[in-house]
This record gives sequence, C-alpha cells and structure tokens, in this order.
Amino acid sequence: MKDEGELGRPAPRPRKPSVPQTMFQPVRRVFNRLLSLLVPRDWSRSTLKDIMNNDERQNELIGTYIECEIAKMNTTGVTAALIAGVISSGFDWYNIDDTAWVTRAMWFSGLVLAVASVASSAIHTAAFLRIKCSRNVTESFKQALGNEKTSDEHWHPHALTPYVLGGPTLHLKLAVLAFVIGLFYEIWRAAVAADLAWKSDELKIAFIATLIGGFVVVNYIFSVFTIVHHSMHINKEQKV
Repeated sequence: MKDEGELGRPAPRPRKPSVPQTMFQPVRRVFNRLLSLLVPRDWSRSTLKDIMNNDERQNELIGTYIECEIAKMNTTGVTAALIAGVISSGFDWYNIDDTAWVTRAMWFSGLVLAVASVASSAIHTAAFLRIKCSRNVTESFKQALGNEKTSDEHWHPHALTPYVLGGPTLHLKLAVLAFVIGLFYEIWRAAVAADLAWKSDELKIAFIATLIGGFVVVNYIFSVFTIVHHSMHINKEQKV
C-alpha cells in the first residue's frame, strides 16, 4: 500500500538531488571574464542604478561619473586615432597587391573599426557635455540613461546602457584584434611559402614574433583579470 499525504493525496516522489550550482560558478566566472575582454560587463548597470537612486550624494556622484566618462571617451578616441594611423601605415610595409586577401580584409576591417571608435567617442563626449551643460544635470542624466519604474519608484538604467557606453572601447579592441590577426597571418604565410625551413628568415621572424605576441597576450589577460576586474569588484561591492 502506497503512502498518502494529507487529504488522501499520494505523497510526492522524492526529487533527485540536483547538481549544486557552486560547481558551475568557477566555469561561469571564467567565461564572463573572457567575454568581458571584448564586451562590457553588466557591473556598470548596477553602479548606475546606485548613483541614480542615491538621495544624499546624487548630484556629486552624477557629476563625477560624467567627468569620468568624458575622460574615458577622450582617451579612447585618441588611442583609436593612433591605432588607425598604425593600421594605415601597415599598408606601406608590404606591397598591398601581393598580400593575402585575409590580411587585407582584416586590416581594412580594423581601420573601419578604429574610425568608428573615434566617431562614437566624439558622439558620446558631446552627449555627456550636453548633459553637463543642461539646467538640471541630475534629471537630464537620469532621463538619458534610464527610466523610472512605477513599481518601486526607483530609477533603472536601460538594459543596453552598459553596451552603448562601452561601444567605443569595444570598437577599439576589435580594431587591434583585426590588425594583429592580419599581421600574423601575413607573417606565417611567408613562413609557409618558405617550406617552414629553419634556415629561412621568414620562419625565424614568425617564431620570434609569435613568441613575443604570446607574451603580450598573457600579460594583457593578466592585467585585465587583476587591475580592471578588481576595480569592478570594488565598485560592485561598495554601495554608493
């Protein structure tokens, strides 16, 4: 005879033990960090929410945030302009007609991305300066980056606000990545054309360039995982 619960209903079957979510947290954390090398993370959305709903220091925090964004956009725009100059000069290193189509496609794509980063940085800087010069900076800032929810009467940033604010930086990173991919493709294409003979200068150049490139990539990832993400973690835990 089967056990029955209250009111004559059959007792619920015991559930199978689920896999603890803590097992997937390290994998998820590593994936999010790798993804944030290119795509902006959602941490800035929570920071914006805290700034918009801080009644005591709201004006001060919004003013500081606008100044930081303007400085970041100026730095990104100048860096993107320098990267565009580097990519443009890269066409003079080789005879462009003799390079592979992959190299030309990557370099032209990187040039377009660098120019887009410069343009978007200028647009964002103009937008924040317009907010800064408005009569009511606080309200203009909230209306531009978020909306007020009627349920909790709090301001919430738009879902795409972190992505939009990180657009110039994203374009800059993709421009550098496209240029590096095209450069190493051309280097190794020359080495393969020389039958990968160690006596050839092409293979030596490809080996040394790859070694230095790997060292740079490791240091870049290390810097992102330490300084950048540590600052993000601090901003996320410290409620303003």
